[in-house]
Amino acid sequence: MIDKLQRDLSRLGIHRGDTVMMHSSYKSLGEGITPADFFQGFLDLLGEEGTLVLPALSYETVTYEHPFFDRSETPSCVGYLSEFFRTQVTGVRRSLHATHSCTAVGKHADFLLNGHEKDLTPVGANSPISKLPQVNGKMLMLGCHPDHNTALHGVEEKGGAPYIFDPTRRISYVLKDGEQVIHQTARRHDFHKTDCDYEQKYARILDLLDEGVEYTRGKVLAADCYLLSARAVWEKGLAKLAEDPCFFVNKVMK
Repeated sequence: MIDKLQRDLSRLGIHRGDTVMMHSSYKSLGEGITPADFFQGFLDLLGEEGTLVLPALSYETVTYEHPFFDRSETPSCVGYLSEFFRTQVTGVRRSLHATHSCTAVGKHADFLLNGHEKDLTPVGANSPISKLPQVNGKMLMLGCHPDHNTALHGVEEKGGAPYIFDPTRRISYVLKDGEQVIHQTARRHDFHKTDCDYEQKYARILDLLDEGVEYTRGKVLAADCYLLSARAVWEKGLAKLAEDPCFFVNKVMK
């Protein structure tokens, strides 16, 4: 099963030495592979020069009512593989961020993870998601719909999307990292306004990318997958937002 996993990943466009950020659905892989075997096969394919990154988002448990984040204890809310990677895979480290931390292991892990605590928005300039284009990274949507690509939040932030924040509402977080405690006043995303909701339509990024060059699609075991160039997502996403600030959402009146 590990051999087939590696063949499928290679066919999709993932190779030795790559830096890959993965959004994932474990169930989508089908039966026959354990999380341990999945990560063993993936990391062996990437090799010592490669890097694997997974979001370890915690926005469901770190909230206005409970604004506390503990780097070692706060669980990821974005899937079984994300939490397994964070807690069970040797050498994995986690960035320090209240709601949008990431985990990583490999050559570029330090560069991607360090300094994330400086961000006062979900996907700011110090986020591993924002840094990914600098190491020519790739985004793997493994069994996940492209609408769930968190990188587009970063594109919206940097591009100044008018709906992304409520400028009047801030939150005071407490970040715990061992004995270190950081207090910060930050902002959360706000897609739900008084008169309307903004539905995320991030799969529209595929309409801007060249298939076969800037993204590919295919199967990894039983999972439907997309592999996107991080650099292309950011560059073309920002260019489109400059033309149409609401390109990646639909406005739904209440």
